Amino acid sequence: MLAKERHSRIVQDVNEAGFVSVRDLSQRYEVTEDCIRKDLRSLEDAHLLERIHGGAAAIRQNIHAYDALSRQDQNIEEKKIMAEKAVSLIHEQEVIYLDLSTTSLRIAEILAEQNRHVTVATNMIAILDALKKQDSVSLIFIGGALNATHDGFTGTLARQALSCLRFDQAFLGVVGVDLRTRSITTYDPDDAALKQAVLERAQASYMLCEHEKFQQEGHCVYAGPDDFSGIISDRLSEQEEKQLRQSGIRIV
Repeated sequence: MLAKERHSRIVQDVNEAGFVSVRDLSQRYEVTEDCIRKDLRSLEDAHLLERIHGGAAAIRQNIHAYDALSRQDQNIEEKKIMAEKAVSLIHEQEVIYLDLSTTSLRIAEILAEQNRHVTVATNMIAILDALKKQDSVSLIFIGGALNATHDGFTGTLARQALSCLRFDQAFLGVVGVDLRTRSITTYDPDDAALKQAVLERAQASYMLCEHEKFQQEGHCVYAGPDDFSGIISDRLSEQEEKQLRQSGIRIV
């Protein structure tokens, strides 16, 4: 195999898995570990990956997609499937929390379509609109300081409103997941603080995470993988699945 072809495949391996080791690459491409290290240096110089101890990681991006409703038309089919999986976990009469997430909005829409008898607490305006006329759903809206960009409410008043609530299950969106540093991120500090408060009050909690979020990151770390009961995702690499299972996280 020519070096150029090997380089292309290594970049593909890194982007799909998030992380690859020098040893695994050496065995996969039947070259020495020194040869792989030289490959990784060249690829890092070309800004195609990041070298780390023992291997290489995908370059993480902050895509600055702050506006929640502008993301509604992205990954529509993936979000639909993830939302259906989430709804399958919800039992009648449960109290659940749906936060500022376009996948959470789809969960709310499915709950309405199925006429499910649940209590939904949320701080997202679009979810309020989707459920406010649904007789089967008891709706609790979390007020506070308006964040129009995220289509919802956050801040101190929102956290105070949570103080008397407990949830059977919570479904939280993420901006980025970094399994190497064990950090789950979002964009806004107030949103991060509210998510932390929800996690403390939920008997079970699931992160809603499309596969691309493993190569993205936000500005604010609000949790680690171990803080969640499980993850609902459209696709995971073998390495990502292995790392999550090692953390004891349920994969849906």
